[in-house]
Amino acid sequence: MNKFLEVMTSAKVKRGAFLGVKWFFLLLLSVFFLFPIYALVINSFMPDEQLLGVKTLWPNYFYFGAYTKMFNAEYLGYLKNTLFVCVMNMLGVCVGASLCAYGLSKVRFKGKSVMFAIIMATVLLPGTVTSIPLFIIYNQLNWTGTLLPLWVPIWLGGGAMNIFLVRQFMKGIPNSYSEAAILDGASSFHIYYAIILPLIRPILIYLAVTNFFGCWNDYTGPLMYVADNKESWTLSLALYKDFAIKQSTTNNNLANSQMAVGVLMMVPCVILFAFFQKELMEGIAAIGIKG
Repeated sequence: MNKFLEVMTSAKVKRGAFLGVKWFFLLLLSVFFLFPIYALVINSFMPDEQLLGVKTLWPNYFYFGAYTKMFNAEYLGYLKNTLFVCVMNMLGVCVGASLCAYGLSKVRFKGKSVMFAIIMATVLLPGTVTSIPLFIIYNQLNWTGTLLPLWVPIWLGGGAMNIFLVRQFMKGIPNSYSEAAILDGASSFHIYYAIILPLIRPILIYLAVTNFFGCWNDYTGPLMYVADNKESWTLSLALYKDFAIKQSTTNNNLANSQMAVGVLMMVPCVILFAFFQKELMEGIAAIGIKG
């Protein structure tokens, strides 16, 4: 009996030591990865005189001047443009990708496999190769200088990889659902709207949120298509061209202003991820299982 207690005690000590070491290294890694974010937020609230003097890890007092410089009518217009583009892309990727995936997975027609192969082949084309032809097309359509190139294309299919992800998800839905609805006289669109869409909600939320992240942080697209029209600037483009460059030329580009820009760009993505974290994890897990 004593021998058994000694073995159990030794096992508990070893397990406790292992957990202690594991949590120590996890905490160390967390501090390592979170410290830049901490520095970003704290420096955005530091007063100018502290930044010009001895730098510390905590402000002498919280200074909000770096943020008030950005909240004016002009930047609210940039924010409105950005939100419009992000919302239209979120809706467009759900509608376009789900409609294409529904046709490629649940509708029978000749050449379906060939069409899917052609769609997937477009993934091999890097964005730098297609950027010039796309700019020429949008310029001939008189779309340059407007927000149309930033959201209209996503409605016309949703993107090859998005179609692939939704199609793989739909293939896991039994065809018996659709066949039973057809026997009841339901049309293809009614099956798509009433049966398929509710079942693919996790993957649609995943696509919507990830596309929001991409649109919110997109700089190349606005720089190509709307750089010449200041009224159509998005926030990422405006914060660089009209804030970072302008203040650097006037010798007023202190670190708190730069950090405030980073915080402003980071906060919406963090909030959206925290709000839809469960759905994002479910969508990723479903992709791994059904793919």
